[in-house]
Amino acid sequence: MPLGNLTSQFFANVYLNELDQFVKHTLKAKYYIRYVDDFVILHSSKNQLENWKQEINYFLKNRLKIELHNDKSKILQLSGGIGFLGFRIFLYHRLIKKKNLHRFKKKFIKLFDDYKKEIIKKEKVIEILQGWLAYFSHANTFEYQKKIIKIFDELFPTRSSKNKITIDKRKYKYINDIQYKKIKPSFLRTLYLYNKNLGVKEIEIVRDIKEATIWEHSAKLIQMKKLNVFDVLSKNKVFKILSKIKTKEDKLKDIKERLNSISITYDEINCVLAMVKSSKRN
Repeated sequence: MPLGNLTSQFFANVYLNELDQFVKHTLKAKYYIRYVDDFVILHSSKNQLENWKQEINYFLKNRLKIELHNDKSKILQLSGGIGFLGFRIFLYHRLIKKKNLHRFKKKFIKLFDDYKKEIIKKEKVIEILQGWLAYFSHANTFEYQKKIIKIFDELFPTRSSKNKITIDKRKYKYINDIQYKKIKPSFLRTLYLYNKNLGVKEIEIVRDIKEATIWEHSAKLIQMKKLNVFDVLSKNKVFKILSKIKTKEDKLKDIKERLNSISITYDEINCVLAMVKSSKRN
């Protein structure tokens, strides 16, 4: 049965439900993500992951009569990024895998050839391309999307706005505001977008700068009392981090170790620590 077939995806989820139960309830892995036959488990201990890998492979062989792919089942550090669903996922950003970009280029060329041979209509080309752009939008590919649209407009020239490919620019409108353009320095532009109810990820896309930079701006704004930490983080996270901060002189690494949680990042800790430093200021 073809992997892309919706029926095959449904049966894969039904069949692998036993794996989900085993990982969550027997191994008690806290951070487990699966999509069809692709799954990721996160843990701070390499030894623990090695043990789980062996137990999972044994379970799959004996219970489900399948096994892990030797070349694709690896234990990696998050700092180097992990491959999942066609993306290369890092702590602060996501990229499309190069092989997927090459595959897209081939499909794009074939799409144009099929159109020229009148195998498919332009409306169908647009529909397919919009689907690809929606997939690309889950990674840091705003400039790449603009490049693809430019190529599309050259290959499929049209005067009608109905048949044009566009990126959803509702969240990008703020960068054209006259007020926004007058704002300096950079961290105050981030504050302006926070005040427009945009989140960290949305500001990253709008400004087309690294997410890490947005977090640096956030901590600085919180310490300057221009931004409320609760506008950036949930109350639960803020109080959890606060409970592990002893003094304003604490190092991020020490707080991180006390938290013992991979779901809380250094950037989030830095924002809460900035709040503590702000409250201690005279």
